[in-house]
Amino acid sequence: MILRRLRLSALLVVATGVLGAAARTATVTGADLNADLAVKALRAPDLTRVADILNVVFGPVVGVLIIALLAAVLALTGRVRAAVMATLVVAAGWTTSAIFKQIVARPRPPVADQLLFETGHDSFPSGHVALTLSLAVAVALLAARTRWFALVVCAGGVLVLAQAFARMYLGVHYPTDVVGSVLATTAGTSAVIALRSPIGSVIDRFPVLSGRGEAGS
Repeated sequence: MILRRLRLSALLVVATGVLGAAARTATVTGADLNADLAVKALRAPDLTRVADILNVVFGPVVGVLIIALLAAVLALTGRVRAAVMATLVVAAGWTTSAIFKQIVARPRPPVADQLLFETGHDSFPSGHVALTLSLAVAVALLAARTRWFALVVCAGGVLVLAQAFARMYLGVHYPTDVVGSVLATTAGTSAVIALRSPIGSVIDRFPVLSGRGEAGS
């Protein structure tokens, strides 16, 4: 089972790489830009406010604070092992996306079409979508085997879709950027989940981290 899940992660890494290479081509970039312009036509004050909120809340600075707060709350409520696992899941998903940013080095969409001023060669994949999805997966993992699981999964899915739309709406990412982020992030988070038992065994060697008997870890 572990090897099967790790193979899935490996396939997702390959798929992300292939998509990233395609995203650098003029053909795909042209199609992406047309899609962004179609989303641009939907701009309205209320939607812009929502997109701005998602931009700040799931940005790098606030993102680190959210991860730290989640881990701290879990640890203080006696769920230290759950805190470690949740942090690893988020870190794996976010880091996998960041690695592909460096490898693919895709230029950002034209500044003239943006509501933000973001330049550089770090468009693929979207870090905001990666963080949003990583957090959604971590929270869903915490809610597993509880009555809240279905609600958490649905809410997380809606949030990820909203973030993906927001990145294109703000003009700072292309559609393939957000798709690539989902692939890369799923690869990273799936690898940690696949290795959950071995990781748990390592954690159990340290009594201060094990938190034996905690629920939903």
